[in-house]
Amino acid sequence: MTHRGVEIHIFEPDIIAWNEIILELKVLPYRSQFAREHYAQIIHYLKFFQMDLGLLVNFAPTRVYIKRVIWKEPELDVMEDYRDSLSRLSIPQGNLYQRLRGALLDIAKQYGLGYADTIYRKLIEAELRYQHISVQDELEVQARWRNRPLALHKTPFMLVADQFLLHICSLADYPHLYEFARTKTVLNNLGLEFAILVNFGHKQLQIFGIANE
Repeated sequence: MTHRGVEIHIFEPDIIAWNEIILELKVLPYRSQFAREHYAQIIHYLKFFQMDLGLLVNFAPTRVYIKRVIWKEPELDVMEDYRDSLSRLSIPQGNLYQRLRGALLDIAKQYGLGYADTIYRKLIEAELRYQHISVQDELEVQARWRNRPLALHKTPFMLVADQFLLHICSLADYPHLYEFARTKTVLNNLGLEFAILVNFGHKQLQIFGIANE
């Protein structure tokens, strides 16, 4: 996968049969069922190669265990929730936000839902850089205890134009409350005014505005 000339990800399924079915082969001796990440992996392959049927195969049990995975690209639905946070932005910040929102919608329209958050972060980073908007990925945050600085902590957050904190989630029906809580924690830690939490969910693109209270 490439975007704006930038390599985003390499997809390497184990077997593609008859150009129609993707097989992902596993040896999982201590599992009776496939894990969430196994389903996510084969869905990524089905999306990218534009196929609708995959087989997860576990050779570890005494009898081979096979699970069919069907993928159908959902129609893109967008939900936005800002809870008056946008009203706190200055005019330049509001203009920057509109550019960022446009980039998020463009990525969602072009690539749809169903990829991992790491892939969406790379896509968004490539798109923002193409639009000459500075972005820092894997933001490092200073951990503190009683106002004493401890170690730097690498996070999955992104810093856009040194003004907005951006957090990308995926493959959830709705972001966990933990994601909102840690976004606020990092926002306060950095002394920024505004954060955007985005979830490329199962059936919906969700965009939340979070203000520093």
